[in-house]
Amino acid sequence: MAEVLQQLKDAGYKFTGKREMIADIFVEHKDKYLTAKDVYEWVREKYPSVSYDTIYRTLNLLGELGIIEEMEFNEDAVRYRLTCEKQHHHHLVCVRCGAISPLDDCPMDALAGVPSDFKVVSHRFEVYGICHDCQDAADSSR
Repeated sequence: MAEVLQQLKDAGYKFTGKREMIADIFVEHKDKYLTAKDVYEWVREKYPSVSYDTIYRTLNLLGELGIIEEMEFNEDAVRYRLTCEKQHHHHLVCVRCGAISPLDDCPMDALAGVPSDFKVVSHRFEVYGICHDCQDAADSSR
């Protein structure tokens, strides 16, 4: 959390209670993608008058600073997560609950067909499916 606070300060932004709470939500749920609605509902518990505009502005700010990143889930809402600071890795992502599991193998190692005159500077690889917990929940409801 201290790194997030420092990034905001270094970029010249004030550190407000709402920004702190939103950043803390992502730190607490670092292994999960969250919707803006998820964030809004948690923040609203402490700040009942908070607006969706405030949530989206803060999400955009945290995204611009590289603190969080966003991903579109199928045709569902955009979801957000804390940017990974770990070594290079990819993710298995549950499309139901947003849970994230690391996938250490990198498909770029085996990728053929990238033209020799194209320099890859970054890539992202995520596999979408249904996690064990969500499969169990679906099985038990039958």
